[in-house]
Amino acid sequence: MAQAYNKNFDWSAELHKTVVHSLTTSFGLDFLLIKDKVGGDVDTVHNVRQGIWATEKEKAAFDNRGEYDSHAYHSNKTYIEKGRADKKLQAQGKLHDKYRDTNFQAGESRQLDHVVSAHEVHNDPGRVLAGLDGAKLANQESNLSSTHGYLNNLKKDHSMEEFVNRIVPKQIAAKKASIQKNQEKLESLPADTPKQRHEKQKLQDKINKEKEHLKALEEFDGKGAMEADKKARQAMDQQINKEYYTSSKFFKETAVASAKKGALMGARQALGLVLAEIWFELIERIPEIFRYCTQKAAFEFEVFLEKIKTTFTNIVERVKVRFRDLLTSFADGVIGGILASITTTILNTFFTSQKLIVKLIRESWNSLVKAAKILFFNPEDLRAGDLTREVIRILGSGAAIAVGTILNGHLEQMLKLPFGSSIAAFISAMATGILTLGLTYYLDHSAVMQKVWDFLNALKSKYEKLLDSVQAANAKLDRYLTELSKLEFQMNPDELAAFASALATTNSEIERSLVLRKEIQRRNIKLPFESGNHSSVRSWLKSKQQ
Repeated sequence: MAQAYNKNFDWSAELHKTVVHSLTTSFGLDFLLIKDKVGGDVDTVHNVRQGIWATEKEKAAFDNRGEYDSHAYHSNKTYIEKGRADKKLQAQGKLHDKYRDTNFQAGESRQLDHVVSAHEVHNDPGRVLAGLDGAKLANQESNLSSTHGYLNNLKKDHSMEEFVNRIVPKQIAAKKASIQKNQEKLESLPADTPKQRHEKQKLQDKINKEKEHLKALEEFDGKGAMEADKKARQAMDQQINKEYYTSSKFFKETAVASAKKGALMGARQALGLVLAEIWFELIERIPEIFRYCTQKAAFEFEVFLEKIKTTFTNIVERVKVRFRDLLTSFADGVIGGILASITTTILNTFFTSQKLIVKLIRESWNSLVKAAKILFFNPEDLRAGDLTREVIRILGSGAAIAVGTILNGHLEQMLKLPFGSSIAAFISAMATGILTLGLTYYLDHSAVMQKVWDFLNALKSKYEKLLDSVQAANAKLDRYLTELSKLEFQMNPDELAAFASALATTNSEIERSLVLRKEIQRRNIKLPFESGNHSSVRSWLKSKQQ
């Protein structure tokens, strides 16, 4: 129902209610019931690669993955077959080196490299989480590339990014310095005796080898190597993601985490409502009990206990009255918690969510569920204006809780002192309450907004317009049928009833024919045959047959 514009608004009472509800739900029970974790409650490939585990079981599985066995990775069938195929291509001059963007020369040093190192694949938490075989994953076609033997040995277990940006530039500088040093040394060596010439030749061979290595380093194409690394990682990540995110393990963990979070959210909302009702009853009765006790000359303990008993009885009655609201709060909390958990899990496949983000998602879904329920089901059958106002109120309250949640997160970091978290919760609840009441007052008591609601309430939905048109059509149809009945029979209902009664009381065909003939004559109805004349009737029937 639309509320009339009213300037009277009990801010203190409304603020008290709002703050109590905030303290008993978002800022009071979370630390008891819901433990938000960085990265959420379900393990994702992205998070485990950051060292963030949601479950101890998966962390233990990674810790027990076993040591890296180089032989197992380099004796793989695919690895061996790829090496043999590349050897044949090199002999034909058709083998391309992606790292140097050139074809191999016949007899040139060549080794088969794991683009993403086998060591990295083995120790990848994402691979372990997905349960894929490391040797099989590392030795697929997209992750194998032949390159100069020196480059492969130099790369070792380094990532391609580190190899391109640090190892290669550093080694180029080192090789140039070594060649120059050895070249100077070579020029100073004597060559008088066979031994001296042998030593000089050894140094020359070393210089030639270093020049070959320097040539390979200078030919190294960092951009091409990074592109090969990107494609290899994409292929592996695609397999890991598909294997894990379509597995029964992931769906089971997601379902369990969502159900658990939903139950906790439902319990938080329902328990918060109960605690709020307890507080509201106590705040009303305690001053009354205090006045009674202080006004009595002698304290009567039995009477005091009776007052306390009455108070708790009233609390039970208040909760009973709101039992339906209790179930509704629990159901809304369950749905909001499930959706929040699923949303958090999806987001954590792309980035690691912090505790604050997890809480914001949860509180946002709690408000969205309430808004969606009233918007799509409209249980109170509100008009367009009132419905819009209630949806805005719910979403606005959710936004206020989000602001309070952010404020609470910052205050908890700042107030590193005894009862600091309690102080932060109170200030956050107060801020939430003030924002919520400000919006509520504006929506309910603003003259401008009242005009907006009245305008929207005056509008009819397409279903209401359709109902009006159907009702108008029915009214016209009823009118036409009434007029048609008058034209058709030219008699009133009493005459019809008398005629029907006369027919019903006849006992033979002769009597029935007499009643009909009398009515025909009375109404002057012209028949194609003579009534009562059998020959005339037969003659008419024969003419119709012909």
